[in-house]
Amino acid sequence: MVVASMAPGSNSRGRLLPGIPVIDLSLDRSLISQLIVKTCEEFGFFKVINHRVEPSVSAQLEAAGVEFFNLPAAEKQRAGPPNPLGYGCRSIGLNGDIGDVEYLLLPADSSSISNRARIICRKDPNKFR
Repeated sequence: MVVASMAPGSNSRGRLLPGIPVIDLSLDRSLISQLIVKTCEEFGFFKVINHRVEPSVSAQLEAAGVEFFNLPAAEKQRAGPPNPLGYGCRSIGLNGDIGDVEYLLLPADSSSISNRARIICRKDPNKFR
């Protein structure tokens, strides 16, 4: 069983977010694979630590994502319907908690990302790669 823990992160007020599962990529590779599968089955999301991605790279990707999701709906839809990868938007809330969730699923290979980056970040596709 994967146990939710206090993730080293913050919400909009700068406080730690409780209950977010954390996967440490410095662990044994076979254990990491098992943890990812279990966490996806039980929670559907997780925070990764010790991934060795430079903070500046993560910050640039996050900024490009914010820029993309701030675009008008018609512009975002150019990134393609999720089939299974691409941009998607779904209405949620069958129990009175109504809203929308937007997502962008990208392939991991660099040539596909390069093609999508031209659509997602037309001003400067290199920001999204």
